[in-house]
Amino acid sequence: MQKRGRGKQQAETNQEDAILQCVETEPMLVKRIFDQRGEVCKNFVSLFLEKDIRKVYFSGQASGIFVAKMLQPFMEKLLKVEVSVTNPAYFNQYETFNINQIYKPEQMVMLCPAHSGTTTGPIQMAKKCRELGISVVCSTYDTTSTLANLSDVVIYKFSGPEASYVETKSHMASLAIFFLCIIETAKAMNNITKEEYIYYCNYFETLPKHMEMIIQDTKQWYETHKNLFTVDKARYVGFGPYYAMALEGSLKIAEATNISSLVYDMEEFMHTSTTQIEADSLIYVIAPNCEELERMNDLLSWCRDHSDKVVLLANNNHPMKDHNALTSAFLDDPYLSVMEYLIPFQLLAHYIAKDRKLSVIHARNDGASKRLKTHVEE
Repeated sequence: MQKRGRGKQQAETNQEDAILQCVETEPMLVKRIFDQRGEVCKNFVSLFLEKDIRKVYFSGQASGIFVAKMLQPFMEKLLKVEVSVTNPAYFNQYETFNINQIYKPEQMVMLCPAHSGTTTGPIQMAKKCRELGISVVCSTYDTTSTLANLSDVVIYKFSGPEASYVETKSHMASLAIFFLCIIETAKAMNNITKEEYIYYCNYFETLPKHMEMIIQDTKQWYETHKNLFTVDKARYVGFGPYYAMALEGSLKIAEATNISSLVYDMEEFMHTSTTQIEADSLIYVIAPNCEELERMNDLLSWCRDHSDKVVLLANNNHPMKDHNALTSAFLDDPYLSVMEYLIPFQLLAHYIAKDRKLSVIHARNDGASKRLKTHVEE
């Protein structure tokens, strides 16, 4: 009886470590996607070449929107296409495709970085695409889902379903897949040079090793900074794609820990939120060595003057790191490194929830999705 009891307890412990276990698999998941990028990206590249795509509509809810916002500027830069990120539930009621009648149906595409492929908004939007002759592309772990059946191109994510309702590796897979699809398409369209393509390949080849270092550094950092998390809300500040990353990272912590999130674009924080800050305000300042770093450093200095709980997320070489800074071997690509900066937030969601004795398997108010009909039943 004791042996069975210990086994049951161990199984429950492993289950409660579901987020940690997922995040620890992300380096190998990204490596697998990169190693198989030819097959992963093949149909995406063909669609963009054959259809002369000029307009992209990203469709997703919650994490799907945030992932799309991380991808949008990179896609516009490399593929020279117009990209809109939509909230499909809102889009289906109040917006429409091709409002100025600029594009032919075959020049438009809906992209959905999906998880299960059962969210109602993207499904309804995909149905409209089918009626209008607009192509649909999705990434999903379930290639037989409702959304997959409505899609012209279905990309398998290799991530599988997740035990925790706080989804992590699935969205990391979507980021890696679509970043690589953009790169491979840009190469096929001669939009990037050979040297640029080699740079991106080298980035992905070294990325798993750096992800592993970030995981270890975050684990060690948390052990000495647990005192920062005796709060009921946290602020997150980023710029460009890293603002979108902050939206996704803050969602993981809010879902798992009940710490409410206030997420700001850097400039909007300066304009709207300075009067709210007190000595115990927890503020994450995300500062990769990219455009607007000097401006972000000015804000970092100001925040430290008014709060004792400012957490800088930056490369090990950041000149303003202090005792609260969470620094690691971030590669600091202006676009791609959102994948790296997302990892600490995923891990913090796990550790804070565990210390607060909150389940990441059974959500508070579980069953909301079914009652509110946010997903189709398959």
